[in-house]
Amino acid sequence: MKKYLALALLACAQAQAHAPYVAPLAYITDNTQITVLSAYAEQALQPEYALKDVQFSIIQPDQTQLTAQPQPGLKSAAAFDLKLPEKGTYTLYAKAAHPVQYVQHNKQWKIFADVAADKVPALSERDFVIPGDFKGKLPKKLDTVREWSIQSYVSKGAASAVAVTPAPIQVSFQTHPNEIQAQRPVQLQLSKAGKPLAQAEVLIRAQGASEQQAQSAAVNADGTASVTFPQAGSYLLEVSEANDPKATPKNQHYTIISLGVTAPAS
Repeated sequence: MKKYLALALLACAQAQAHAPYVAPLAYITDNTQITVLSAYAEQALQPEYALKDVQFSIIQPDQTQLTAQPQPGLKSAAAFDLKLPEKGTYTLYAKAAHPVQYVQHNKQWKIFADVAADKVPALSERDFVIPGDFKGKLPKKLDTVREWSIQSYVSKGAASAVAVTPAPIQVSFQTHPNEIQAQRPVQLQLSKAGKPLAQAEVLIRAQGASEQQAQSAAVNADGTASVTFPQAGSYLLEVSEANDPKATPKNQHYTIISLGVTAPAS
């Protein structure tokens, strides 16, 4: 796992973050089982490095809970079979984390990567720093942890209530996540520790989109937000706490949910 976390950290430092996700091959199905993929990806939902040694929680429609372990083999993605014995919505959840170091540079906190200057772009082209960016002694490093809660939903036959996961950042949908239609606004309620999360960043990325191509949504003071998916397809919804580069960094939490969006009803 350390190898994959190192890759994720380096990618993150290069400002084109490889973030983890979990997604079924279909969000709505009548199958008795379905394949689920998990991976780190730079472009949304395009697996590049397998997410290994992570155990998934499966909350079934009757709220009983099972666990699933992705099978080793592929380098680009890990997979497991999700059994679907009864009708309703199955909630998938797992957590991944890795350490991130920060240092102060020009009065701003930036991710520190111990990488040689010939391995990275010029400072003006990146949002992280390396030893070569400093003259003399390096400033004191600050250790933090970046934690991702990754989720998805599979509905067999018909949608039922989704389960609440242990994710630090909670995302509640006014519309069932497996009944979202393109071009129709979806209302979200964001919270952390039981309180509305107003200082949040909300991004939606269509399959294949980079972070730079993400669509953002404004968050209200009560922690609500409205997002609209432009067309049918697969998406990642990413919610995190807003980052202030001048504030002392702390552990960061992300909730990343894969979604299948259908065409608008006529």
